Amino acid sequence: MSKLFLSLVALTATLVVATPAAATITLVDASSIQGANVLFNNGPQTAALIVGHTQSGTLVNFTGSTTVSNIISASGGQATVDGDLNMITQNPNDTNPLRSLNFSLSAGTFNNLEFNLFGVNDGGRAFFTAIDNNGDVFNFGGANGFALGNGSNFFGFLGIDGQSISSFSISITPGSIQNVQQIRLDEAVAIGAVPEPGTWAMMLLGFGAMGVSLRRRRRSQTLLQAA
Repeated sequence: MSKLFLSLVALTATLVVATPAAATITLVDASSIQGANVLFNNGPQTAALIVGHTQSGTLVNFTGSTTVSNIISASGGQATVDGDLNMITQNPNDTNPLRSLNFSLSAGTFNNLEFNLFGVNDGGRAFFTAIDNNGDVFNFGGANGFALGNGSNFFGFLGIDGQSISSFSISITPGSIQNVQQIRLDEAVAIGAVPEPGTWAMMLLGFGAMGVSLRRRRRSQTLLQAA
């Protein structure tokens, strides 16, 4: 067996056991996210599904729930998502507090995300769930969630080592929030898939085997011609 073939076998074994860096979605300082603002410039919306867009025109879908329904609203301009109109109070601008908010792009995924949970009621605590481009689920908040203050509560999330976010969910329990403000994100740019180390190893082993086979065939032909 040739030295080249033996070297390729050794390299293959090394690559097969090698593992790539752990890809993940991680919680980061919101000030480190400089994504594009999500806007609602198409006018007020009140529905089970409302649609915003980034400054580059990427559509962002929102669904969620309030303390009384699954109807959410946006009044226009920079993204602020509220609950539907509160029909019980005498103030025509009062909205029902939010209990959850879910969003994703109409097409594609996003690399990072920033938002502000504003107007906390009844000691609200936040839990977050991100689903990445491979369908893996990442939960944040542990058993007790993130305690929220009375004013602004900024959070940032980032996909690292090749991951991006396909959908994201906010859940407030116990309690509720007035709205979600200042949503920013960057759409992921699609790139060609990079083969895993094991795939590279099998390709190299295959090329090596082909090379050894061709060498043997040429040697046999040379011996036959010399006979």
